[in-house]
Amino acid sequence: MNLNLNLRQLKAFIGVAETCNFTKAAQKLHISQAALSSSIRELEGQLSCRLFERTTRSVELTPAGREFLPVATTVVDNLEAATHQLQHFGQYGISRLRLGFTPMLASNVVPEVLDEFQRQFPSVQVEVVDAGPKELQQFVELDEVDAAFGAFEQKISGISHLQIVPATLMLVYTDQFSDIQESISWRQVFEYPLIALSDKSPIQKLVNGMAKKTGTDIRSRMVVNQLDTALGMVEKGFGVAVFPSFAQTACQRYKVRTASVFPPVSINYFRIMKSGKDASAAVDAITELLIPSLHCS
Repeated sequence: MNLNLNLRQLKAFIGVAETCNFTKAAQKLHISQAALSSSIRELEGQLSCRLFERTTRSVELTPAGREFLPVATTVVDNLEAATHQLQHFGQYGISRLRLGFTPMLASNVVPEVLDEFQRQFPSVQVEVVDAGPKELQQFVELDEVDAAFGAFEQKISGISHLQIVPATLMLVYTDQFSDIQESISWRQVFEYPLIALSDKSPIQKLVNGMAKKTGTDIRSRMVVNQLDTALGMVEKGFGVAVFPSFAQTACQRYKVRTASVFPPVSINYFRIMKSGKDASAAVDAITELLIPSLHCS
């Protein structure tokens, strides 16, 4: 017997078997009732037997139909599972991702996120580019990275911005400043010598803005560019520092403490991509894994 069954026929048969109604099955499958009836006739012709007993009031499976139903269901389930696996392979099996991150994200959040991502999708090759916001924006414009993540202040034509999640600023200090409690006001923060970041840093811009808002001067002890440099200086008692809440992991490597600062100040983190470029499933997966890490407080 030369069978030529297809997925359309099998789905039509299962749809009618489940609903016992041609009209409802056609609606469920988003096809016309005529097309549904044609598929059933074709299938019955291929199998050389009737699958349904039809009356003006009801539609019921014949003994042959009841015997064929589990077979048809298994075939459809297996085909759909295989299709999903092939699509998954197309998305991840031979993928190569080039992702950009600002340095603070790259050193504090990305390693753990990528570790989890590689466990879920071991076949994806991920290349990380760590650079400042302006450099990453240029990379995105030139399509040299698939996506970039960071605190991008300025929106540039030709680049799409997706806000991921805000992180809250916190104070980092040592026991040398024993009068600092678990929560401290911004005005109090500026009473201590500050290990500041470069004025180009979005974080430092927020800190400078709070100093201006509270009408206080910043007692800047020194200016550094890297988180680990600042944490090392804080650990040795040279001053205090302000960082996003996701830097808690980095703080654990040093003998330092953290305190919340009020009123809370958030820094927004974005995913940027070249306009008109759709995010791949892999990029979306990385984005979803980043969110809880950035949202920690």
